[in-house]
Amino acid sequence: MVGRPRDAVVLTEDERAALLTWTRSRSCSQARALRARIVLACADEPTNTGVARRLGISRDMVGTWRARFLAERLAGLDDQPRPGRPPAADDDTVAHVLVRTLTPPPPGAGQDWSTRSMAAETGLSQSTVSRLWRAYGVQPGAGATVGPRRAWSLPDRAGEVVGLFIAPPVCVLAVAARTGRGSVRRAGAVRTSVAASAARLFGQDRDVPHVLAVACAFAALRGARHPEDTPWTDHSALRAFLERARAAADTGGVVHLLAYGLPAESSGAPESPEAAASSRLRWHHPPGPAAWTDETRRLFAAGAHHPPEAAPGVPRLRDPLLSWSTTWTPAAPAFTRIAAPRLAYDTPAICGSDSDSSAQDVCASGHADIPTATEFTSFDEPPGAPSTTDPVVGLLREALLAGPLRPGDRVREAPLAARLGLSRRAVRAGLRALSEEGMLDLLPGGATAVPAVTAKDVLDLYALRASLGALLIRRVAMLGPEALAPASAALAEVRAAARDGDDARVREVDLWFQDALARTADLPQAAHTFERLTARLRMFVTVLDMDYSQACDTITDEDTGVYEALRDADGNEAARLWRVKIERCVRFMIAQLPEDAAAPHLWTTLAGRPRARRDDGH
Repeated sequence: MVGRPRDAVVLTEDERAALLTWTRSRSCSQARALRARIVLACADEPTNTGVARRLGISRDMVGTWRARFLAERLAGLDDQPRPGRPPAADDDTVAHVLVRTLTPPPPGAGQDWSTRSMAAETGLSQSTVSRLWRAYGVQPGAGATVGPRRAWSLPDRAGEVVGLFIAPPVCVLAVAARTGRGSVRRAGAVRTSVAASAARLFGQDRDVPHVLAVACAFAALRGARHPEDTPWTDHSALRAFLERARAAADTGGVVHLLAYGLPAESSGAPESPEAAASSRLRWHHPPGPAAWTDETRRLFAAGAHHPPEAAPGVPRLRDPLLSWSTTWTPAAPAFTRIAAPRLAYDTPAICGSDSDSSAQDVCASGHADIPTATEFTSFDEPPGAPSTTDPVVGLLREALLAGPLRPGDRVREAPLAARLGLSRRAVRAGLRALSEEGMLDLLPGGATAVPAVTAKDVLDLYALRASLGALLIRRVAMLGPEALAPASAALAEVRAAARDGDDARVREVDLWFQDALARTADLPQAAHTFERLTARLRMFVTVLDMDYSQACDTITDEDTGVYEALRDADGNEAARLWRVKIERCVRFMIAQLPEDAAAPHLWTTLAGRPRARRDDGH
């Protein structure tokens, strides 16, 4: 039956251009894109029946948006305010509810978050928390589940998880699958491959499917209001991720990309079959974040009973994801995680004939594949703020260090909770975590207090910091000058602060410089321990109220000497200068304590004296 002609839709050039932009935009909502397609079709088709048949929708929907456009033009395609009570949770609150599940639940709340414990933590109702979790497919502790395959599902033989990319609203999981004669494998081999690759990418994370669910939910939530002029829309970050994912996959393998937030027609897939075969990329587009999450659970369900192989050098996925999501802005860089490459059986453990870290002793074949600085490091973060810390713990640490501290002062929870806008339960858990780090003393009954600093405490801290720092510095020397960009930026801050005579700033950026070297070494566990020592050192400096006004030039010279030795790939000289710097720090800090004549001699006995260079004049 042919419908009756309706009021004709005549478009201006500007209106047609705007409607076409909405239909092709990667960040425009699906609802607005559909309305734009309806109006464009109405301009070509006079009847609602023809438009409905052409787009596969109802005639009533066509009539609604034809009339709305004729009455209000482009403004009529926007969502109108709806009656009823406003939502109880805005976008920031929803993001907090989602991301908070990546942190441990409060004491006494069980091993995983529940709707009851999350409601008590956030002040929302239990039903609201449950509704938000269901909407985004987030369920703490649910683990992997076997579900049915869909038209957009990953192939059953996909078993190598090689990368994760998040740039709201885009979330892409890269999974490699071998082709050819070796592609047909037993189910046990596939399960082992999933577990091993998950360990290489995600570390020893207990619940990878849940972490991925939060990642996709965060991308969908923040991408709903994503402006069209954000940096990710040029796809440069995504293209770089695809190149690295292909490199991380096995030779001859196909990389399957489970993508949310990218329209199928604009996902970058090659147009011709020949180009598709050469690129070895296969795109899979779930219809929503919950479907994306269900597919990842189906992928990991195959390896649920096979524990991942040890990957002590790979930090957990949730830790950098937590830091990135809590500080995310529309201009933030994309979150990228690529699986660590497998080592060949005949790869030597240590390049060179001895343990010297000079450039001449580094094997050329291994040097090119050594990773550079750790990603997502920002010098806007305070020194001693490990990337694996709870954001609440970081807030408490900075709040304590900002105020005057006296040894033995009890830390009061109520003023901190009121000043930071946190619950007392969250403050109590954060203070307990700081006491475990050694920044605070734990008193009977669960209270915490500012520790007293003794010469033994100083020697204990610097003995570990000296040895660990020397190891990290030798590792940095192996990476080459191109890896020193973070350290160079931190050194520039040290010089600027010294030039301005800002001794408090010099003290902070000097620790920044040291932390930058630790992170550049790409030894995550060692760097994490070093950063915790930095946090404890900051507490010591604050408690002792140390004056660095006469040490600015000396600190600058010390940092410059270490940096220049690393730039020359002279690991031994850099480690020697590091030991000289540590010994001067020990003597300076012990001098602030009550007189203890044995302390400097005890340090020399324990650590020994730094080896002097032949050309030194002393």
